[in-house]
Amino acid sequence: MYKTRIYYQDTDAGGVVYFANYLKFAEKSWFEYLLSIGIDLMEWQSQDTYIIVKTVHLDLMEKILYGDTITVKTEVKEVKNAYFILEHTVLKDEKITTRIETTMVCISSQGRPKRIPDGFKDKLLKQLE
Repeated sequence: MYKTRIYYQDTDAGGVVYFANYLKFAEKSWFEYLLSIGIDLMEWQSQDTYIIVKTVHLDLMEKILYGDTITVKTEVKEVKNAYFILEHTVLKDEKITTRIETTMVCISSQGRPKRIPDGFKDKLLKQLE
């Protein structure tokens, strides 16, 4: 879970969160989420495994404004051999304002697709139970 205040830099000229900034919120949330379930991306890198975002689906349901405080909750939705899908829910005052889905793909340092290392995959699968 990631909590933050909305700063002026996060908004457009109307004081509403600019759509691309939702990706930054999701990025910070999934990084913290993975750490919380025992997955350290630095450890992945030592195994020549990197994760990149392949696809994003963003559903903006209610605007968020300059000065608001939000919480982003991240959960594992699906795990396959070389990718996994995360769901991010953005809440303001405990009300859902946004849903984001990211498909995360594993690659090598040469940019080639690769399988999720078994120990990491086990930790992701455990979240689906």
